[in-house]
Amino acid sequence: MKFSTKLVFQLITLVFFAGNVLLLILIIISGTTQSYPINRYYWVEGDTSSIPNAADVTRWTFWGACGVTDDRTVCSESLAPAYPISPVDNFHTHDNVPRRFISERDAFYYLSRFAFCFFWIALAFIGISFILYILTWLSSVLLQVVFILMAFGCVFNVVAVILQTAVAAMAKSAFHGDNRHAKIGASLMGIAWASVVLSIWEFVTVAIWFTHDKLKQYYQGDSLTEKHHNNFFHRDTEALNVPEPLMSPDAYSPNPNPNMANDINTPIINPSGVTNAENIPGSTNLPIVREPITTPLPAVVPAEENGHKGINFFKIRRTHKPNPDDVSV
Repeated sequence: MKFSTKLVFQLITLVFFAGNVLLLILIIISGTTQSYPINRYYWVEGDTSSIPNAADVTRWTFWGACGVTDDRTVCSESLAPAYPISPVDNFHTHDNVPRRFISERDAFYYLSRFAFCFFWIALAFIGISFILYILTWLSSVLLQVVFILMAFGCVFNVVAVILQTAVAAMAKSAFHGDNRHAKIGASLMGIAWASVVLSIWEFVTVAIWFTHDKLKQYYQGDSLTEKHHNNFFHRDTEALNVPEPLMSPDAYSPNPNPNMANDINTPIINPSGVTNAENIPGSTNLPIVREPITTPLPAVVPAEENGHKGINFFKIRRTHKPNPDDVSV
């Protein structure tokens, strides 16, 4: 069930990506063809009958100012990129131009031109995100790239639509202020705001999946790191293979290992349980009596003592027979 829900959201987001790209393309091609329904798309329509060098009714599309014939947008060959919604610049005159277009000329000019550029940038980012999003179904490595590209695409898309809406509303208000007919193109403006909604949905969805993927990698990474550390220490313990030191019954010194013949600390015990201290060079004549050792226990032998070249007491015992008179009871 979880997999099915995720798949459904992925398909919905994919459709939204495709729809967003399509809407931006429709905005960009408005004014470039006389075919239906593209010839119905425009930003704002105004009465320019009394303005020299202008048609009776002018529609401003994405690529410039066009005339109207039978409610169809008819554009001439004077279209240009970043064409502003500014009758002063479009018709090269100030005669009979509404006053706001003259007093606020810079606002109309720059808002229109920046909106044109931002639409192109938004299409570039969202288009690349759409292609890479399809590849994220095969590998989640590209999810971070899609998230970054979609963030920029969403910002530029929203800003472009806001700027274009602002300049269209200002143009309509300027015509109405001069008692002229004007209206905003509902179709193209609706397409623009629909692209905003889709881009926001896409960005939020990709952000959620990207965050979920990062958190999943983070927690899995902690588990793998802890497991790796545990295995590391476990390997070290096995490699050293050092047994725990065992204490003798007197709880002061480790039990001697009778198997280590070269251990200088190991006393020599005869069957009677008496240590032949006389056989140890440098020892006193007083015997040291210890309890007989019945069960051998392992002892920790330092590396430097293990390799110590000293007197082999077992060898001395074999070559020098003890005098019975020297043995004390």
